[in-house]
Amino acid sequence: MAPVPYSDLARTDSGGTEAESSIAGRAKSAAYEPPMIGSPQATARREAQGRLVQLALDGQSAGARVNGNVFPRFTAALFCLCASSGCGVLSTTTELPPPPPARTATRQELIDTIQRIAAIQSMRAIIQITLTVQSEDRVRETRYRDARGALVLRRPGWIRTNAEVPGGIAKVYDMVSDGREFQVYVPFQNRVYQGVTDLIEISENRFENIRPQHLLQAIMLDPIEDESRVILDIEMYGQSGYQVLHVVEDGPGDTLRIRRKYWFSRDDLKLSRLMILDDQTEVATDAWYRDWSEDNGLPYPHELRIERPQDGYEVEIEISRPGLNADVPDASFELALPRDVVVERIGDPEASSS
Repeated sequence: MAPVPYSDLARTDSGGTEAESSIAGRAKSAAYEPPMIGSPQATARREAQGRLVQLALDGQSAGARVNGNVFPRFTAALFCLCASSGCGVLSTTTELPPPPPARTATRQELIDTIQRIAAIQSMRAIIQITLTVQSEDRVRETRYRDARGALVLRRPGWIRTNAEVPGGIAKVYDMVSDGREFQVYVPFQNRVYQGVTDLIEISENRFENIRPQHLLQAIMLDPIEDESRVILDIEMYGQSGYQVLHVVEDGPGDTLRIRRKYWFSRDDLKLSRLMILDDQTEVATDAWYRDWSEDNGLPYPHELRIERPQDGYEVEIEISRPGLNADVPDASFELALPRDVVVERIGDPEASSS
């Protein structure tokens, strides 16, 4: 059968022949195909579109009568153009699940939540830890597989953490700090790295920026010392709403600056995020928390992610058997090193190897 012209298809109706009706049915079920360029139908449609658009822009359409504004006239013109072009669907409606009711706490209730977390004095936990490190040019990142280990904390600044390869046949690292100095022993290198906990200068070697205190300050939160310097705010992040406590302090001159921001999800009023800012109010630590539980009457998160954007690394930790406020003797922070270990000083001007 010879192809049927578009003009014939357009004229086919229920009064035609059986063959014509069959062709018309197939044409209606097929995807829309516009008239051929230069055909009488295309010319007539283009002229009709032009008249509709001109009417809209002249303020003759209903949508153009809103305060004489140009934007409603443009919107009406666009609608008319789409309608005259044969758009099959102008809009799509999708049923969305009802959002959970936004919960609200008072400023004092949120402060009390932080003070409860800050009541943790020690921890003896089993953890799974994952490290992600950015390249020096910050265009790539390397994720190191999960390692099982231990995390021991004690106020004011003591921390020890270590991890083993799967199967527990060897240690990956063993790190300890008293709050002033830190040591990291890497057995497969037979080397121990030492330095001050305060990062004096950010290194392009991301591993040299890792400090145990970055973990400590995100897990064992400092109490809020002056509650009068806490401001409550409401913020959105993506599709989620948060109540945010801003802890402010004196800045240069007569100014104030934000030092910490505590984000509480309005879904459950649990702490979801902690941002610690530096003296320039840049983000130093960005910690995220999930799945809060309690041990020994104190709250702790099962999962947390600690990002150090300026230092180029992040750590993910899963906590099990947290052992909150357990007895932690001084011997827990003694690092036994082999006699022939190589000691390397990093992170300060006096760095040297021996």
